[in-house]
Amino acid sequence: MNDQSSLRSQIVDQLTGEHAHISLDKAVDNLTLQHVGIIPDGAVHSVWMLVEHIRIAQHDILDFSRNADYTALSWPDDYWPENPAPRDQAQWNKSLAAIERDRDTMAALIKDPSNDLLSPIPHGDGQTLFREAMLIVDHNSYHIGQIIDVRRQLGAWK
Repeated sequence: MNDQSSLRSQIVDQLTGEHAHISLDKAVDNLTLQHVGIIPDGAVHSVWMLVEHIRIAQHDILDFSRNADYTALSWPDDYWPENPAPRDQAQWNKSLAAIERDRDTMAALIKDPSNDLLSPIPHGDGQTLFREAMLIVDHNSYHIGQIIDVRRQLGAWK
């Protein structure tokens, strides 16, 4: 296997850093629980719905990336929460912690030199670990932008 250390470093940096977008932590910083469950006029989702969607989709991508017994979720029903607001602060905190934990787990998979980033995932149909990591980066940054838009509509963005 060729040396993929530079590629690994760049992918991990994209997963965990800030480049063309801000981090989820900054996007949800200083939000009150009251704000996270509001769907503004003209919007489709609340901040909670977007955060929970990020959590679900990222976990699904991670599961696919490492689980030979992966079972696909049903689109769109399994990817979005039913309620526009979390039950309580604990559910909000748990979702944010899960996003961070799964992101760090994907970063660990990328860092592991025994994982060839460009070889097809055996149980997939051509996807690679590189592709799945970049899917997380792309998907999360898109929805983080939506979170900021919702915050602006709520008057809860600096």
